[in-house]
Amino acid sequence: MANKEIKDTVKSLYEIMKDEKIQELEVNSKDYSVAIKRKDPNAGVYVQKDVVRQPAVAAAATAAKVKQDAAPASKGETIKSPIMGVFYQSPSPSSPVFAKEGDIVDAGKTVCIIEAMKVMNEIKATFKAKIVKVIAENGKPVNSGQDLFEIEKV
Repeated sequence: MANKEIKDTVKSLYEIMKDEKIQELEVNSKDYSVAIKRKDPNAGVYVQKDVVRQPAVAAAATAAKVKQDAAPASKGETIKSPIMGVFYQSPSPSSPVFAKEGDIVDAGKTVCIIEAMKVMNEIKATFKAKIVKVIAENGKPVNSGQDLFEIEKV
C-alpha cells in the first residue's frame, strides 16, 4: 500500500473516530497495521504505523469484540475509562486500593490507574461520590468508555 493510500485511510479513520467520539482505534490488514490514539477530543492524530504481513482482521469483528468486552451498563452513574489500557486499583500490588466499595471520594481524588503504552494515567472523581460497586477487574484490560465504578453523588 502506498504512503498516500495509508494517509488517506488514516484520515478517514480519524474522521470516523471524531464523529463517533472514539479515543483509540487499531486496524490490521494483510498489508499493514495502524493504531490511532487521540490525546483528547481537540488534539491532532497520533499515529503508529507498522507495515507488516499479517492475517487480515475485519474491522466489524474488531468492533464487535470491543462491544463484547465492555462491561454491561449499570443502573446508576458510573466512572468510565477515558482510554483503553489495564485497570489497576492501587499504585502497586502491596499498596492499599485507591477506592473500594462503600468509600466516599472527594472531587479530584484518584480512584484508579489505567496503564496505557507504559504510562500510568490516574483516573479521578469529578465530584464527591460514594463508590457503590467496582465493576472493572484489577489487572485486566479495559476499553475506552467502559464502566469502571458504579457511583452515587453525595
